[in-house]
This record gives sequence, structure tokens and C-alpha cells, in this order.
Amino acid sequence: MSRMLIIGCLAALLAGAAQAQPFIEGTHYHRIDGPSVPIEDRVEVIEAFAYPCGACNNFEPYMKAWEETLPDYVDVQRLPVPLQQGWELFALGFYTAQIMGVDLHDVHGAVFEAIHDQRRPIRSLEDLAEIYAENSDVTVESFVATAGTFAVDSAMRKNRSDLTRFGVRSTPTIIVQGKWRITPGSGYTSYEQLLGAIDFLIAREAAELGLDGSDSDADVEEAAETAEPDTH
Repeated sequence: MSRMLIIGCLAALLAGAAQAQPFIEGTHYHRIDGPSVPIEDRVEVIEAFAYPCGACNNFEPYMKAWEETLPDYVDVQRLPVPLQQGWELFALGFYTAQIMGVDLHDVHGAVFEAIHDQRRPIRSLEDLAEIYAENSDVTVESFVATAGTFAVDSAMRKNRSDLTRFGVRSTPTIIVQGKWRITPGSGYTSYEQLLGAIDFLIAREAAELGLDGSDSDADVEEAAETAEPDTH
């Protein structure tokens, strides 16, 4: 079954699935230590991921299908994670493509496919540049040259700072509004359930900011009640 067909089926499933189970702070999601940067005009969701990560590859179709169901005030970003040896190359490639103006939606799935489905050997920046060149307007030569620029180096340094600030220690990890951290190991039995927790936090943050057009105090109270565990 093709990746796009899988994504279409998952989008229909996720759009129709009601997330009725409670989500509990400290169990299903965790508050990030330290002050967060205020975000007032949107709800920001960051996926900390790594292209070589098998779990990230498995999660990607769910994540892409889920993105198609989101309201306009939700901004989804990616944060590449060089936790293991060899992963820094893929973070470097991610930011190089970003600096060059490559649309992530054009290449994101292609990089996953090259690694996990096609089993292409990617041992150098040139190997990785070929994948981006095949799926965008950049050339291998321009990609390699851009990777050595100050702009990309600055992005890599900010990446390390963000990973420390958010407390990312595994992939995939989801950060909501710079305040909340969610990992698949936090009591979840499926990716659908994990996405339900993200939806819950999005709704709570949107209500506090008044982004959904409803009464924020009432919505926050309702969200808190929904998150209470069933004690019966």
C-alpha cells in the first residue's frame, strides 16, 4: 500500500475518532521546566524527530494525516534531533534545506523513504544532498556549499539550545506551546491516543488565548474536567 494511501486512510480515521480517555499531567504529558517564550497568536506544536529513527518513520504517516485536520491557528514545526552517532548529518541536511527555501512537505517523506524503505546508504553530506536534489530544485553542489555557511551553523547551535530547553531525550517527542512535552512512552498504547493528547493540549492552549472563539475560562475548566481520571 502506498504511503499516500495510508495517509489518506489515517486522516479519515483520526478525523472521526473521539478521544474520550483522560489525559493526566505527569503521566501522559509533562510540564517543561523553566520559563517558556510567550506565544499569543497561535498554538505551536513541535515534533522533535530524527530521520534514521524507526519510531519516527512509523509515526510520520499518522502525524501527516493529523496535520490535515488542524485549525489554521495551529503551527506545526519540526526539530531534528542528533541524539545518536551519525544523526547530526540529517539535522545538518534539514537546516540546509530550510535555509535554501526547500518546502519541507516536498522532501520530508522522501528522506524517510530513502532511509527506511529504499535502504539507501547515506554516509556523507553528498549522499544526503542527492536525496534533496531529487525532490526539490536544489543541486548537490549548492546544497553542500550552503551546509557550510554561517546561517546553517547558527541554526544548528539554536537546535542544540532548543533540545536542552525542551528536555528532549528521545524521539519522537512532541512539544506543545513550549510548555508541555509528550513522548510515546508516556502511558500511550497507540499513536492515535498520543495524538488525542496533543489535541487536548491544543484545545486548552487555544481556549486560554481565545483562538477558538469560545469563552476561555469555561473551556479551560471543561478541559481540566476532561483530563480527570475516571475513578469509578
